[in-house]
Amino acid sequence: MGTSDKQLSTALPLGGRNAAEASSVERSNKALSAEELEETVRRAGRGDEGAVSWLFEQYHPRVYRYAVARLGNAHDAEDVAAEAFTTVVRKVASFRWRGAGFEAWLFRIAANAVVDRHRRRARDPIELREDSGFEERAGGRESDQALLDAERGSELRALLERLPADQREVLLLRFAGELSADEVGQVMGRKPNAVRQLQFRALEGLRRRMGEEQSGG
Repeated sequence: MGTSDKQLSTALPLGGRNAAEASSVERSNKALSAEELEETVRRAGRGDEGAVSWLFEQYHPRVYRYAVARLGNAHDAEDVAAEAFTTVVRKVASFRWRGAGFEAWLFRIAANAVVDRHRRRARDPIELREDSGFEERAGGRESDQALLDAERGSELRALLERLPADQREVLLLRFAGELSADEVGQVMGRKPNAVRQLQFRALEGLRRRMGEEQSGG
């Protein structure tokens, strides 16, 4: 069975939240044009609490989703998302629109926070936790559906870990972070066409490995 873009997006492990909850938060926010987003970011830089709150509500679910897919741990992902937005609030006044947009800038900060978290894990192995968060999703009860979701998330994470690092990062930024190919290119320092090629190879690799798993190969 093939892996569609939509299937990959909804199957990515979300830790302490489910996909419907994260998506509903995003849909509840009015989509802004590029000009309106730029003005909102400028207002946030001037200390407008309403603008800062809007940016948090709009982008926090996506940063969290990306972080938990990278880290496999809901608690660490929450910490990374919080660290990323603390940095955004501290530095947004100095952000300049020079080619790279706000989303690319935000996810560069998030990616750096993930790298820092991995380094801390390496220094302090006791922090290593593999946590799917299904206890939180099930309200403390290990329901059959929650366990199934956790198992699927674990299987997908294992498949993603077998991809080359750049292919894995493209998929996570595209489907967990919901960035465009242009924005992913800005985060990773790649041209959009290179990002699309990496995405194609990554999806093909996932489909092949999923086929091998299902056939017992």
